[in-house]
Amino acid sequence: MQVGAMRYFLDRKGASVAKPLPWAKSWPSLPLLVIAMGLGLGFFHSFRQLPALWIPLSVALPGLLLVWKWRPALLLTVAAGAFAWGIWQADLRLAVQWPVGQDFSVRGRIVSIPQLGGREYRFLVAPEHWPAEAPAGVRPDTMLVHGNLPEVPVVGQRWQLRLHSESLASLPGSPFADLARQRFWAGEGGVARLQDARLLPISRMNLQDDIAVAREAVLHASNMALDREAAGFVQALSIGVGNQLPPEIWQVYRDTGTAHLLVISGSHVAAVAGLALWLGQWLWRRIPWLVARWPAQTAGVLCSIPAAWGYASFAGMQIPGERAAWMITAAALAHLLGRPNNAWQGLSLAALLIAFGNPGALVDVGFWLSLGAVAVLVAIGYGEGGWRTLLHSQWMVSIALMPLLAGLFGQVSLISPIANVLVIPLVEMLAVPLALLGAFFALLDLELLSRLLFHLVALEMDAVTALLRILLHIPFARVSTGMGRTWALLAAVLGLGIFFLPPGWPGRPLALLGMVPLLIPAGGTADLELRALDAGSGMLLFWQKGSQSGIFSANLWKAASRRSGSLALTAALRQQGVTRVDAWLRSDISAPQPLPVAARQWWPAGARDYPGGPPTSAFCRTDGGTPAEMHFLTLNAPVQPCIVTWGAGPDVLILGDADAATIHRLVAEHGAALHRAQAIFAPASLGNTERAALGAAAAQARVFYLGEGKPGTWTWQAGRLRHVLLPSPAYWQPGA
Repeated sequence: MQVGAMRYFLDRKGASVAKPLPWAKSWPSLPLLVIAMGLGLGFFHSFRQLPALWIPLSVALPGLLLVWKWRPALLLTVAAGAFAWGIWQADLRLAVQWPVGQDFSVRGRIVSIPQLGGREYRFLVAPEHWPAEAPAGVRPDTMLVHGNLPEVPVVGQRWQLRLHSESLASLPGSPFADLARQRFWAGEGGVARLQDARLLPISRMNLQDDIAVAREAVLHASNMALDREAAGFVQALSIGVGNQLPPEIWQVYRDTGTAHLLVISGSHVAAVAGLALWLGQWLWRRIPWLVARWPAQTAGVLCSIPAAWGYASFAGMQIPGERAAWMITAAALAHLLGRPNNAWQGLSLAALLIAFGNPGALVDVGFWLSLGAVAVLVAIGYGEGGWRTLLHSQWMVSIALMPLLAGLFGQVSLISPIANVLVIPLVEMLAVPLALLGAFFALLDLELLSRLLFHLVALEMDAVTALLRILLHIPFARVSTGMGRTWALLAAVLGLGIFFLPPGWPGRPLALLGMVPLLIPAGGTADLELRALDAGSGMLLFWQKGSQSGIFSANLWKAASRRSGSLALTAALRQQGVTRVDAWLRSDISAPQPLPVAARQWWPAGARDYPGGPPTSAFCRTDGGTPAEMHFLTLNAPVQPCIVTWGAGPDVLILGDADAATIHRLVAEHGAALHRAQAIFAPASLGNTERAALGAAAAQARVFYLGEGKPGTWTWQAGRLRHVLLPSPAYWQPGA
């Protein structure tokens, strides 16, 4: 969270508590009502199957009857009402029917930042007109379209599209976020492949078209002035479009806790609103006749409201921008009505309106990070001050958000406070104003000035990125904390609750000891645990025994399988709090991309024939780098996949990609081991002949064919293999 520009609307005077009206003394305050609503919606989101609507209504109606005698009953009524609101909104989205395999045309507007993946774009379209040939029934509010367009797409453009509908199950997923639930609540009820497209002319007197034209002008001006990566910095800081920045740049900013600098945050909106306030006052004072009739400060405050909403819309109306616009509006209205500005009430109102408009915002990471950072600033009374105030505020925000970041992402950046203190002034006070001013000149078609400013932004952001890369080389710059460790998160939250008590409470600094369990790497399981990760058509197993961990990879030849396997592996490592695995067992020379970090790795026999192959000692043979129960099976063949067994039986056998000759040789040379094995894991790429031979030789074993996007978890405990079944599909998960 950028904190410099927040002083426009979050100063100490502005955070004073308004004196309640006499009739409102016994009613719960707005923050309490928002907390009650959040608890109701949060309880609703804990259900995987949609509850019946009559359940919360049966609680809300009696609560209304008790309100007049017992005012706190309003909190129970609000919580039950929020629960019912979530059910009703989910029912509306479940009513959408999306047929598969139909061709149709639609006229609509692009409502999301187009993402370029491979050779095609992906973006959301909000249909404006459905022809008679379009799919019947309840139609989605938005749908995901992927394909090629005759020109670069921009948010807000109107297109006439020819589409081919596809299954919702074809939507890409992510192991780091519940994208299926987020898409459900965003109203993405359809997915289609683009067959033909025609850009529609802009509509006169249409604000959305005007915004789209302005965004497109900035996009094209920056792309003409700079290369793709440098232009990506300008677009991220001015119009909220960050899809041109490469993944490695995003990773640097995420690892240093400064990724918020590359998105439109609340401080961007506050800076624009503050500039409009100052400019409105300055212009108003130039006309004495106006000053005599209306104070210049009031005129400036009125100018700040449309400026905040205009820039939030110009930047794509992301959650941080929308939250800042609501808070600025609340502060401005409080000033116009002669009431003191209560920052807590403004933040509560913003959270209430965002969650009311979209109940699914509660499962959005950006919602919690934005509100959490601002809540910390309000709690510490952030106001005017020098570098000491900036240091104190950034330290507090980083400490307060640490449990949230650890719970969501499985890692925390210990250099985040230092990185933010060093980088925020450079970006917020130099790069952002220059980018906004360059965008303004681009809109005025002043090419020379816009090019000059864009180049200055690119040079500065290159220097900032280089500084962050240097900080990442500091030992323990980031720590993998693991995910799902409820006890550690509770200890951290309890410690922070004590730490943020008012000054004067004894032992406040000692409360930070509650953060220590969160920073301890997660321990492994007592027995062997095997997790099949989603690697597309490939096979990727993550195993863990005690403090030792490793991976087994095979058949990761396709680019999509390499990328998805790497994402799934990174998510599994974060969940377990592992920074690198002890052993990488490669059944062939295919690998996830980018390569995982491993202390040791073993290659299949015959890998010496490939450039850069391993030394002879690394060919499918253990030498102390794996658990004592894990061994390789060696075949009398010049080329063979790495075949791994675990247990004295052996109990588990892991087989890589192999042809029929390799399977027959394995049966002939190690038939006794196959007969004793209780479980065999093999890639799904094995043909029917190989499967039949394997099944006949290991009639007692349970054979699991992995790949084709089929994850799973198995544990070996007390001499028995247990398969951890996946939970039943939730109401928000798309059907096949």
